[in-house]
Amino acid sequence: MEKTDRAWETGCHLSPLALLIGIPVANIVAPLVIWFVRKNSSPSTDRHGRAVLNFQISITLYFAGLFLLNIITQKISSLGVLEAPIGICMRTWAYLNILFILRAAYDSAQGKLYQYPFSIRFFPQ
Repeated sequence: MEKTDRAWETGCHLSPLALLIGIPVANIVAPLVIWFVRKNSSPSTDRHGRAVLNFQISITLYFAGLFLLNIITQKISSLGVLEAPIGICMRTWAYLNILFILRAAYDSAQGKLYQYPFSIRFFPQ
């Protein structure tokens, strides 16, 4: 059973990568589906699912804030100088998201629960 649980946990950590193929909010919906299906049958999958969802919701909120800030700087011409730094921050968040997803999947495959940085606890552990 532990091998099956690890596979589900690793899949839950990797599922947000579905966003890369162009499915909007797939980074939240995919792990939500896996967590919802497996949370009652495996306590460890429940913990991993909560960690993934907390991080992905957090990263989405941070990215949305940067996106709104970018729109505001485009509308106000005196703030146009901030467009490039905000764009760099948005790209950095995207790369960090991928890096943390891959690191968490690796730790999950090793049987450890990865503590995502910058994660807001929407679902308590």
